[in-house]
Amino acid sequence: MTGKTHLSCGILVGAGLVSYYDTDIFTSITLVTLAALSSIFPDICHTRSKVGRKFKLLSWVIRLLFGHRTFTHSLSFIAFVGILLYLLQTPNYYATAIIAGMISHIILDMLTPRGVKLLYPLPINVKFPVTFKTGGAVDTALATALTIGAVYLLFSSFWQEVFYNMLK
Repeated sequence: MTGKTHLSCGILVGAGLVSYYDTDIFTSITLVTLAALSSIFPDICHTRSKVGRKFKLLSWVIRLLFGHRTFTHSLSFIAFVGILLYLLQTPNYYATAIIAGMISHIILDMLTPRGVKLLYPLPINVKFPVTFKTGGAVDTALATALTIGAVYLLFSSFWQEVFYNMLK
């Protein structure tokens, strides 16, 4: 999937967490931002990705050591980040946003023909039975749908008030 699709999904994940945790405005913005940023982070292994271009040296080293869609797209990486967040005593809702954002990335990449090495270091590609070309029409439609869902969730109380007043 493209960076836009991953970012759209991360924002949707963050919006869902805002609804779930019923947070104040500062925490809400932080949750959405963390989920969005972590939804593109697994592509640090790809030097031409949005995050790879920002951290060129780190991206190059990770790609050299592991390759693309291997360690940073695996359950091992999710566990590693989770343990790191626990050791840093990250508040649960922030840790959940980070982990959920990264999981959303992996799930979306499992929708591509190449799949991911979910069980890395085992050399098994994992993908869904139905896959879509990165950057294709389905990818664009998915990014649009995810964005619409995120906007709806973030402003759901506003929409509910609008629809309630329309029915009066």
